[in-house]
Amino acid sequence: MATVTNWIDHLNKPAEEVVGAVYPGAGSSEGLLVIIGIVLWIGWHVLTAKSESEKLEKLARKRRSANDYKNNIANW
Repeated sequence: MATVTNWIDHLNKPAEEVVGAVYPGAGSSEGLLVIIGIVLWIGWHVLTAKSESEKLEKLARKRRSANDYKNNIANW
């Protein structure tokens, strides 16, 4: 690996003379991180939807009426 002593001269060279990326690991770890991020994002949506559906089903099973809050029902 070459050591760069003057970045201005190094970056002003024609593209054919500059070998490799400016920083190491360019393109390898970023793709993996994007894939991991997408998997986590989709997983979060699935878990959240499942949790919210369970809560709504639990409330629907109670069959509360519009006036039940007047009777001071716990866990409204």
